[in-house]
Amino acid sequence: MAAPKALFFDIDGTLLSELNGQIPESAKRAVAQARKNGCLAFINSGRCKCMLDYLETMIEMDGVLAGCGTDLYFHGERIFYHALTDEQQQRIVHADKKYNVGIIAEGCDVNHYRPEPSRMEIMNEMKRRTELMNAVSDKSFEGHYEISKFCIQADKESDIETMIHDFEEDFTIMDRRGGFYECIPKGYDKGEAIQHICQLLDIPMENVYVFGDSSNDLPMFQVALKHSTAMKEHDPVLDPYTAYVTDKVEEHGIEKALKHWGLI
Repeated sequence: MAAPKALFFDIDGTLLSELNGQIPESAKRAVAQARKNGCLAFINSGRCKCMLDYLETMIEMDGVLAGCGTDLYFHGERIFYHALTDEQQQRIVHADKKYNVGIIAEGCDVNHYRPEPSRMEIMNEMKRRTELMNAVSDKSFEGHYEISKFCIQADKESDIETMIHDFEEDFTIMDRRGGFYECIPKGYDKGEAIQHICQLLDIPMENVYVFGDSSNDLPMFQVALKHSTAMKEHDPVLDPYTAYVTDKVEEHGIEKALKHWGLI
C-alpha cells in the first residue's frame, strides 16, 4: 500500500485567522476532505501544547507538533518530548532583569510570566490571552519548573543584542518582528519535527505538504520544497522556499491550496 500524504499546518495566520481567532469553515471542510481522501493532517506550531488544546474542539487532526518540534503527538499519544535543563531554565527566568526584556517561559502544561504587570503592554496582552486558556502558571517565576522553549519581548530599553549573543550558542533565536523573539533549543524546529514524524510513520519526504506564513515556518519549508505553500500575507524570508502562494486565511486560502495540490 502506498504511503499517505502528510500535511503540516502552522496555526496563527495560516489555519487560524488573526483577525477573529477562528478557523474558517472552508479550511475545516478542506482538511476534513483531505483526511477522507487518505491524507494525514498535523498542526505544526511554535505554540506549546497548553496553547493548542482548545483547537481540538475546532478542527480534527491526526497529530500535533508543538513547541517548534519539542513536543510531538500522534493520535493523542505523546511520541517525543524535549525539556530544557534546570540550568538553562534558571538562566532564562533570571534574564529579564539582567537584559531588561520580557520573558515568557513556555512549558507543555502552562506558560510562566512574572506576576507583576510589564512596562510593555504587549506582554500584558499576551498574558491576558494565555489566562483565557487557563494556561498561566501560579508558580514563582524564578522557581524551578519544566519548560521546553521561551520567548523574548524587547523594546528600546532592552539590551537585546547582548542577550542574543549570550544565548545563541544553545538556542536558535528567531526574530518574529516587533521586538519579539522565539527561542528554541538547538537541534529542534518545525522541519526536524516533520522529519521525526515521517521517519516514524515511514512517509517519504516527497509526500510532505506544508502550509505557513511566518519566519518560524522556514525549517518546514526547507524540508518540503516541492509542496510548500505560503499564505498571501507571509514573511518574505519564506519566498526562496515557497512553491505556491495561496490567498489569505479569511479568503479560503487553505481550501484553495489543497485544491491547487490536488489533495481535495
